[in-house]
Amino acid sequence: MAKRKKDNSKIFITLSFAVLGFLVFCYVFQVSQMAQASYEIGQKQTQLETSRKEVAGLEASLLQNNTLEKYEQKLNEMGYQKIDRIDYVVVSSAVVASRR
Repeated sequence: MAKRKKDNSKIFITLSFAVLGFLVFCYVFQVSQMAQASYEIGQKQTQLETSRKEVAGLEASLLQNNTLEKYEQKLNEMGYQKIDRIDYVVVSSAVVASRR
């Protein structure tokens, strides 16, 4: 009977250490994964901030490059001319063709 209690206590201690070792392993693995995720989040936030600054710079550049004067200059280069006078054609309703 005493030998059986010793065997049971050895099994209990062995299983206790095995479970404890498994729990320690899980904890270390979890901490490692959290550290890696935290590092990746920091990198992504840095990339996001860099992208936001780049977009703001591009928007400012676009606003500077697309002024009305530049459009007028481009239209002149393409051969368009500024309109000085507009004449409208007056059409009476009796002359207009209609579908019946």
